[in-house]
Amino acid sequence: MSSQTNGRKARVYAPEMVPLSLSDYRGEPTCVIFFSGCNYDCGYCQNWALREKKEEHLVELASLKEKIRNNNLITACKVSGGEPLLQPEALMELGTFAKSLGLKFAIDTNGTLPKGLGRIIGLLDLVSLDIKTALNQEEYRKISGVGRTCVEEVKESLRLILSSNAYADLRMVVIPGLNDGEAVAASIAASLRGAGYVEKALRGEASLTFVEFVPDHARLEELRRISNTPVETLKRLASLVKLPEVHISHRVLGSYVPAD
Repeated sequence: MSSQTNGRKARVYAPEMVPLSLSDYRGEPTCVIFFSGCNYDCGYCQNWALREKKEEHLVELASLKEKIRNNNLITACKVSGGEPLLQPEALMELGTFAKSLGLKFAIDTNGTLPKGLGRIIGLLDLVSLDIKTALNQEEYRKISGVGRTCVEEVKESLRLILSSNAYADLRMVVIPGLNDGEAVAASIAASLRGAGYVEKALRGEASLTFVEFVPDHARLEELRRISNTPVETLKRLASLVKLPEVHISHRVLGSYVPAD
């Protein structure tokens, strides 16, 4: 189940809430709620402690709503994880509540649950979709850590987001030696063109960001030993895709820097 009840009190697996972020929704001061539970097991993940739902992660939805209501610093609320769409009822309730307060509402997702995404897409002002690598089974297995990668579902989610009214914030963490090759860039570019990215980006409603891999807190020990992504690699991939509204994110340069 995506949420639990304790008497009449609905609960959700949401062990962490950041009251103010200036980097999770560009241009909007945002509170970020982290749901636990994920159907991927990515080795590079920085939030791997949230992969499993645990009893101690359960909190009352009412308490989250109260914190949102009392936060006078924000203009948006975002739910991250983990994979938020694994708890669709709680996500819908939080989204409806946030919108009732006049806040923008956003989620992070891996794209594997398009049916759940379709239910909530009308509430969303922004969807941050993690594109792991080239959208095929072989490449996705290298990154996702699972056998059933749900690549077709990710493609469906991508099409859904690009045809919606929500801003499409597409991102790929670039891991040296795993997804930084020219073939990956070419494949991603072809997938995005086919899904309608160019038209939406030209309207200012979509962007693609190549993100620096930071090894320090990666789930896999072997990935903690490799170097972070050089700026030059991010710029090279951004140039190769030949798409509009492509950005790079790196600790040296900043979180959302035009690639050109």
